[in-house]
Amino acid sequence: MDIVRLLQLMAEDHNLIYHYGKKAALNLLEGSVNAGETYLLHEFTNRKSEYNNSGTRIMAHQYTGKFFLVKQSDFDQQYFAERDTAQAGKYATNIEPLLTVFETLGNRLSAKDYTVSQWENIDVTDALDANMDGLLCSYSVTIPVKYDINQ
Repeated sequence: MDIVRLLQLMAEDHNLIYHYGKKAALNLLEGSVNAGETYLLHEFTNRKSEYNNSGTRIMAHQYTGKFFLVKQSDFDQQYFAERDTAQAGKYATNIEPLLTVFETLGNRLSAKDYTVSQWENIDVTDALDANMDGLLCSYSVTIPVKYDINQ
């Protein structure tokens, strides 16, 4: 299974809204973003085939890429507690809850017959034209050929 379909299925299983495309196209979602929804915005992926020792058969595909795991935010909201410690900031409202989602997705990948060599993220605020907060995630996953997600 290709990483695009795999991430789409995983997103749907976790009630995330999935979009795939160039960053410029993902940036055009501004008018269709719903408050309270969580989005997995997957940028184009790189694919590399791994052959057997004799070079006669593809044994696996290595996928590397990035995706945003984000929610729409309030542009004027403080990041953490700069102005008012009683008011929740972008970190507590939008970023911190997504760390658990990111971990859950990573654990699902590693529980299968995959090799996950990179699964990391960095906080983002006010990302894209849709004003999203959350995580910019990077991955490198190798999936054996003929892998079936239902096994």
